[in-house]
Amino acid sequence: MGKYKVGKETKDKIFEASKALFYESGYTSTTCLKIARESGANVGLINYYYGSKGGLGIELYNEIMSTIKAKVAENLTKLGIQTSLLLQTAIEWRVLNNNMRFNKNFSRFYYDLLSENVLYKEQSVVTDFYRKLTESCGLDYSDFEIAFISYSSAGATQGINLAYDAGLIDCSSQDFINASIRLLLNTMGLDAKLNEQVIKESYAIEKNFTVRIEKNFVII
Repeated sequence: MGKYKVGKETKDKIFEASKALFYESGYTSTTCLKIARESGANVGLINYYYGSKGGLGIELYNEIMSTIKAKVAENLTKLGIQTSLLLQTAIEWRVLNNNMRFNKNFSRFYYDLLSENVLYKEQSVVTDFYRKLTESCGLDYSDFEIAFISYSSAGATQGINLAYDAGLIDCSSQDFINASIRLLLNTMGLDAKLNEQVIKESYAIEKNFTVRIEKNFVII
């Protein structure tokens, strides 16, 4: 039991150190050696507990995505609002994009994971989430089609956000987020009228609360 406790403490220290370093310096600029020094652990233990730096990155990414979903659900419950999974997804998408716009440390981390192909090499919670989403919409998609939606959405998100940040897309932040949601829903092959209804309703609901990613990826 004592050995297990020490092992878990070491694993947790590595994870917490990586969160701080990924937030301050980004994923790409953070080396395993820096994480080991910050956590006080042997560098070999990073591979032992997480497989690689990529394993650490995807662990943090999955935690962020899962926490955003939980926080959105918590706020909807407080407001007494019941939604479909599709509508809740659009609200989560708004929260995610707002944090992309206003938290450059978070957007850098996300872009780094994409540019380093971490999201494509490691197991992400997003693919499983899209599977549940398509099933809730009555869409009978194969594993290939679900993976296609998941990864094409990730790539498109990177491209349009970088273009927006570079001033190549001239629109308000809300128009940008609406277009981002529309792109996702269109990729899923949903009805255009339903898409516009989801965009309108998600905007009205999301204005009632705030979910923020703060220092070291703490989500409040």
